[in-house]
Amino acid sequence: MITIQLTFPWGRYYAHPWGINPTRLREPEWPPSPWRLLRAIASAWFKVYSGQIPSPDCISLIESLGNELPDIGICKVTFGCTVHWQPNYGAASKENRAMVVYKNTRHENHFAALNGSVFFRWNNLEFSEQQKLLLTKLLANISYFGRSESLCHAKLIDAELGREIGWCRSTGGRKISSTCRDVFCPKSGDFKFDDLWSKRDDPCRNDKSIAHTHLVNKLLSKDMKADGSEWRSYQMPDGWPQKWVVRTPRIARETSKKTVLIGPKVAHYLCFSLQCRVPILPKFIVPLSEQFRDAANYHLCKIYGDGTPSFALFGHAEDRPADVVGDHQHAFYMPMAKQGDSNDFLSDLHIWCPYGFTQAEVEILLKIQRLNWGSGKYPVRLVLTALSKEAPADAPFATSKTPPARVWYSSSPFVPPRYFFRRERGKVILKEKDRPEYQLAECLKAVGVTTPGIIRRIAREISVLGTSWDIVRTPEGDDPILSNTTNISVHCNGKNQSCSHKKERRIGIFFEIEFDEPVVLPVPALGHSCHFGLGLFVPASQLSNLKSQI
Repeated sequence: MITIQLTFPWGRYYAHPWGINPTRLREPEWPPSPWRLLRAIASAWFKVYSGQIPSPDCISLIESLGNELPDIGICKVTFGCTVHWQPNYGAASKENRAMVVYKNTRHENHFAALNGSVFFRWNNLEFSEQQKLLLTKLLANISYFGRSESLCHAKLIDAELGREIGWCRSTGGRKISSTCRDVFCPKSGDFKFDDLWSKRDDPCRNDKSIAHTHLVNKLLSKDMKADGSEWRSYQMPDGWPQKWVVRTPRIARETSKKTVLIGPKVAHYLCFSLQCRVPILPKFIVPLSEQFRDAANYHLCKIYGDGTPSFALFGHAEDRPADVVGDHQHAFYMPMAKQGDSNDFLSDLHIWCPYGFTQAEVEILLKIQRLNWGSGKYPVRLVLTALSKEAPADAPFATSKTPPARVWYSSSPFVPPRYFFRRERGKVILKEKDRPEYQLAECLKAVGVTTPGIIRRIAREISVLGTSWDIVRTPEGDDPILSNTTNISVHCNGKNQSCSHKKERRIGIFFEIEFDEPVVLPVPALGHSCHFGLGLFVPASQLSNLKSQI
């Protein structure tokens, strides 16, 4: 058995189905086609061995993959598109140049926002160790899959896959069914390596040293049917599409702005994919989450009028319902990186509300479609990828149902609620009860955690050219409050991330908490701005990408 895993670090897959006019598309290619994968592997050869013709081992490897149709493992997905308006030069005669006009042409760029990886599995195929090494090397050099926006990591895996993967399997031909989708595939038993870039009637086909005309250019005047390929229907996994496609529900117009946001709780958890043309640095966690909440407040006021209460969205004390038990029951807005992303680029916005959202509150959140960060040059588009009453089992944050753990790490800096580092007339003032460790212990007690334990500071390794977090250093000295404190991250109050002398500077630290016995943290985060992604604590077993030293 051979299994290839494709992971999309930005959580999106852009691809148009082979040979279909983009202006007629309603959705992107889904599931990804085996034909596209073979072309990507072949192109990786020319990246690894620049200027060399494919070796017999490479040809044999790709032909083996092409002559058996794989099963395709998919995750939950949301379909979306971005719209661009291209200025088009209008028709004008030579005598009438002054009357020239421009027309706008609509272009839609369809994509799939993914909640996991994609897998290709050949059940009856076995490779030698030499072939596996070659395939591993080629897969490591696939940097995108589909359009260039679809950044991708590809690798060969041996592990068994969990039940959360849905498997699409070939029906053996073409089939009309609501549970099937057409996939462009190599023709099983009649696929040749050269079919990936040339026609069989091309007189230059057998001359490997000649760079052929691009295959798509060759096929534009024909039916776009490449030799050695065919359309096959794939049976989608059980429950398709309701179980696998996350749809954005239609928002009903309210007849009265006096409607109160009360009613049954329909969701506690939402996840949005952060679609942006450039990576989003983790230091923008608070500005992004604050802007999202401000946008929710704007839509709430627009629909229901000013002063409409919503404890779940904003947590105002004056709006606190009588049935709320405990603190921190309103929404946590937590921009995070994909699990395993060592660069910590923000790719998802997780929203967790212990109290729960009504249908009206969910619809308000779904109205938010754009966030600006940094200079605002590259806006963030939000695409819903998950909505449920319970957080998923692999959620990257703690809830009351997270399994107990003895050791917990902060994956974002803990910012003490009270200042602990002050200067007055050049003198450092540090109070014992203001120490960050003491304040963290008080935060734990406030949420009901009383189990004894040890709190240690850790130095987080900075992975993105020193830009993961803004870093400052505390004054040198022998003061025990400042000892063992090397890297300290700075969070700036206010919507503008650039800290000036007029803005508050809050110092945060990464911590390890080792309890005497396993405990459950009932809330995801602690400390200042904990509802905006700071002070996030996770069990040591979940924090696979934290490199620290104590």
